[in-house]
Amino acid sequence: MTQPSFALQAEQTLEDLMERMGNVDALADLDMDLVDGVLTVEFDDGGQIILNRQEAVRQLWLASPEGPAHFRFDADAGQWLDERSGDELVSVLQRVLGRKLGQDIRL
Repeated sequence: MTQPSFALQAEQTLEDLMERMGNVDALADLDMDLVDGVLTVEFDDGGQIILNRQEAVRQLWLASPEGPAHFRFDADAGQWLDERSGDELVSVLQRVLGRKLGQDIRL
């Protein structure tokens, strides 16, 4: 993936995730921002989930209560996959949000 196509793919992914999270009733009370390629979700207890693009390595990095995760876009699968576990980005976000809120979250 070239640098310009990575930037576009990453930005579209972050915007899509922001929109999908905004459509989930259980997440309605959370503060969510997408600024300069950084998607931040803040919980009532002050905890945060941060997803941001890392241009130099062409990855999306997630900081969450589960710890860090680095996702690379797999063009064949059409998904962002964790470089260590192979888990898909949306699945990881659903799990992290669900555990934090104590309920099932579907994006």
